[in-house]
Amino acid sequence: MFESNGMQELMNHYHENKLSHAFLVETNDQEKCLHNLLEFLSFINKTGDEKEDYKLSQLIENESLPSLMIIRPDGINIKKEQILDLKRFFQTRPTFSKYNMYIIMASENLNASSANTMLKFLEEPEEGILGFFLTNNKENIIDTIKSRCQIVIDYYDIADTNSIPKVWQAIAVNYIKEYEIVADEALLYNKNVIVPLVHDKKECFYLLQTIFNIYSNLYLNKVANQEILADFESLSFLLKKDVNYFLMQMKYISKLIEDLNFNVNISLLLDRFVLESR
Repeated sequence: MFESNGMQELMNHYHENKLSHAFLVETNDQEKCLHNLLEFLSFINKTGDEKEDYKLSQLIENESLPSLMIIRPDGINIKKEQILDLKRFFQTRPTFSKYNMYIIMASENLNASSANTMLKFLEEPEEGILGFFLTNNKENIIDTIKSRCQIVIDYYDIADTNSIPKVWQAIAVNYIKEYEIVADEALLYNKNVIVPLVHDKKECFYLLQTIFNIYSNLYLNKVANQEILADFESLSFLLKKDVNYFLMQMKYISKLIEDLNFNVNISLLLDRFVLESR
């Protein structure tokens, strides 16, 4: 049903009747994650009445369902008053749905006061309430909140793979082998092989995005314990790594791709990549 491993994991929890009262969702695309999360909430609140379920999904999609609250930062931070509003919001039973539901976007922006108020809300979870904290980096969430949530990693391909010329697949695979196996010579490989191939930010994006997609595929192979795809057979040695290794690489590459939006030196950025990704 869903394109991402994180949303599929939530679906599995639902089918196994193991939904937690609160989830911390780390993602590289909060808006896409929110969209898919709203689809998930529509699915788990279905009644079986086609007309009513369509009406429900429209209310959820438009963020107008009375039993759904989405909190976004007010300025820089999420303020205490917003969390107090949330607590008041859920003093009533859910309307048109099975659950009272809340989603906190950019939840790392909870300030000390709002985080403390939220913590009290999490310490005594009420039945029928589902909460989701979205963040780009779960390590920026205070430990007391993190420990009370079930963690889900929900990463997406940052761009349509079909828009990237096929030649970058072979370049990326060879590059990964170079810095994973012959780490000490990776900077020299950058200088002699990669930098002459990458002429501008667009081509640097092609390279990094293709590497991201490869790690994403390796991650999915590892999780599903499936045979590795033919295109990545020469990287099968990486399946000895644990799943967190692939997630950390994907997170770091996402950050480098974001950096391409600024005035960066491509050669230095690629050197950073081989040094810090290890």
